[in-house]
Amino acid sequence: MLKLTDDVHEKIKGHGAASYPYEGCGLLLGRVENGDNIVTDIRPMANVWPVEAEKPIRFLIDPKAWQQAELEAMLQDLDVIGVFHSHPDDVPVASPRDLAWASWPGYSYLITQVLRGSPTFSRSWQLKQDRSGFDEEEIAVIPYVVTSVQSSEH
Repeated sequence: MLKLTDDVHEKIKGHGAASYPYEGCGLLLGRVENGDNIVTDIRPMANVWPVEAEKPIRFLIDPKAWQQAELEAMLQDLDVIGVFHSHPDDVPVASPRDLAWASWPGYSYLITQVLRGSPTFSRSWQLKQDRSGFDEEEIAVIPYVVTSVQSSEH
């Protein structure tokens, strides 16, 4: 299962809308707990696919930028636990291209549909252990909860 706050999900959807008509992309940061991927932050990344005309259906994250994001996450005691991207004017279903580029079983591959510039909904996928395809995983979007710190007087 993929768990993320409503706030994080809105940031992902916002990045997809801002990237339209191209695919937006980025990294999901957090921890794996009891088999669930729990997202606590994201790193929106530039789509550096080299052929401009193909950016509405393809994305590429610069490997050096990915490595830098991993190092920064590590300093915050977080891991890269998945990749997110958008599907402009298409369904949020993992495509054969997504399968060809997916590398890590256990990662969440979150895809957000963006129709005419407006994000609609997301679905998430996990690469099968034998890399033959994806299984859809449940998404739990948790409302943002504000907590207050109470001070104690001595």
